[in-house]
Amino acid sequence: MANITYRSFYSLFLLLIVPSLVIGQSKNDKTVVGEVGNQKVTYAELKKNYSSGTSETPTLEDLESFLPIYLDYKAKLISAKEQGYFEDSALVAEHKSYVTQAAYAYWLENEIKPAAFGEFKKRAELELKTYHILIAVEPDASEQQANEAIAKLNQAKEEIKNGIPLDEVNEKYSTVRGGRSMGGDIPWISVGRTVQEFEEVVYNLEVGEISEPFRTQFGYHIVLLQDKRELTPARLVNHIFVRGTGDSTAYDKIHNAYDALENGRPWNQVLNEFTEDGASKRTNGRIGWVSYRQNFAMDFVEAVINQDPSEPYSEPVKTNYGYHIFKIDSVETYNSEEERNQVLMQQLRNTPYYEESNQFVIEFLQKEFDAEKISESEDLYRKWITEFDTSKISSLSSPSGLAGETVFEFNGEDYTTDEYHTFILNKYGSRMAKDYRSNWLDEYAQKVVDDNIIPLTLKKFPEFEQQSESYLNGLVVYNINEQNVWSAATVDSSRLHSMYEDNLDKYQYPERPFYYLFTARHDSILMKAKTFITNGGSPDSVKSKVDKLGVSVDSTTVFVQEPFDKLAGMNEESFSDTFEYNSIRGMFWLQDRLPARNMTFDEAFNRILAEFQPQREKEWLQELRDKYNVRVHVKKLQKAYKKDA
Repeated sequence: MANITYRSFYSLFLLLIVPSLVIGQSKNDKTVVGEVGNQKVTYAELKKNYSSGTSETPTLEDLESFLPIYLDYKAKLISAKEQGYFEDSALVAEHKSYVTQAAYAYWLENEIKPAAFGEFKKRAELELKTYHILIAVEPDASEQQANEAIAKLNQAKEEIKNGIPLDEVNEKYSTVRGGRSMGGDIPWISVGRTVQEFEEVVYNLEVGEISEPFRTQFGYHIVLLQDKRELTPARLVNHIFVRGTGDSTAYDKIHNAYDALENGRPWNQVLNEFTEDGASKRTNGRIGWVSYRQNFAMDFVEAVINQDPSEPYSEPVKTNYGYHIFKIDSVETYNSEEERNQVLMQQLRNTPYYEESNQFVIEFLQKEFDAEKISESEDLYRKWITEFDTSKISSLSSPSGLAGETVFEFNGEDYTTDEYHTFILNKYGSRMAKDYRSNWLDEYAQKVVDDNIIPLTLKKFPEFEQQSESYLNGLVVYNINEQNVWSAATVDSSRLHSMYEDNLDKYQYPERPFYYLFTARHDSILMKAKTFITNGGSPDSVKSKVDKLGVSVDSTTVFVQEPFDKLAGMNEESFSDTFEYNSIRGMFWLQDRLPARNMTFDEAFNRILAEFQPQREKEWLQELRDKYNVRVHVKKLQKAYKKDA
């Protein structure tokens, strides 16, 4: 009974923190089907808050069962409000923490993910052929260095427009590292294949268009969109692989493998004899799906895509990895649009620029609500604070000369150096002034977004308020339920004592073994312990005599679970055989069998409390029903339901 009641409460608790089941309106919705104090519960409210875990319309039996539970819940809310639970600082803090995290999830699920997926799906239909010029700059490059790179790229752009061959422009302007140009021709790519900044630019170009200079983690680029085509479906690929060598050895080996296939030898035999890819050898040469979306070398992808899937295997092909014979098992297809969407969603999650995290949401909101760090004000603050050198930041008052200076803007609001200084005092007060770092402003900017995410969410998604309120109600009811039913601290112990005294026969320990469990990595260590005890040593002191031995002492009434089932058939003062235990070796010493006896009140307490809780809950609910005059109008519910049918 207790478990059923507890589960009922949790079901109600969960339904109130998730969106309610949407049920159509009817003319009977205003029918009052229950009352709690001066609150009237209508048929509409009951339907709205009912949830069976499915989208099915509830039956009359469902609603009849749910109605008294819901009215009890309303009574608990009223009682909790009267007792100040809604103002309890710990509950308020817990509620705020939950709602903040829920707000992040709400933005992600209702705004960011749909927009990101829609764009990703649109781009996933295409493959792009590009050529870029890249001038590398360091992440901390000066403004002058950045401007110089941009000026050179603008010159390069003009030369391309004037018909200078791309390779000549690339050789003239792109940075060279390791003897190779960082710019140049990029083979066909698809969505998710490049860094976000590059993808954003190229997918917004027309064929033949050259971009303006833009920056990625690699430096500054311009990019020409050379061509665009529909997506080439991925291939599920097996291969026989031979590493490239400086002589003809690898070439000869891969052609010997090819000749073996041509002479009719089975694929798996040729694979086992010739392949040098140990990982794929175990899976018949399988290397998985290959397309312009996967992170393989481009010449390898091109080699796979250029194979005819209808052929049983390819001729030998050379890539940067070495030599291959490919076998295309299948070409990517989808049974339904839903299946395709699921695959694309997983691909989106795997891209380097999409993640389901609070930080990701913060970055989105900063863009969405025009966040801007004012570097001039931050520079002035940095110069001011670092002048104090080894002084603790906690000893510094606000910089009066910078009062009112805006250091950060977000959602039309200005945040001043005074507010920024307060943030630094709270987080880095124990540090010295010379330790100041400019990235602290990034942390402050994130805090501003975090502080504002609840009001931003409520404004963008008004329905979120119901989720916030429902969780608070559920949290409050959980705590008042805990206080009045489940807490041992608030129970009437005299009643528990009476239950104990009246039912002594129920609270007994049967005869049970008292044992020592010895554990070690090796049986040899266990044998040393056995020898020590056999020779008269005490099992209580064996651990100090035998290195790397584990010892635990206990008694049990459970003989079913291994290895404790061994205890049932053992004699007193005897050893069990050794056995495997939690990935190490174990052995029992059965010291004695403890006689059956009555439990003390303290030993029986938890069992008595569990038995008492259903009665305790029943009495408390009856108190609430009497106090708030809870009334269940079943006939009105039945009438409203029948008219609603």
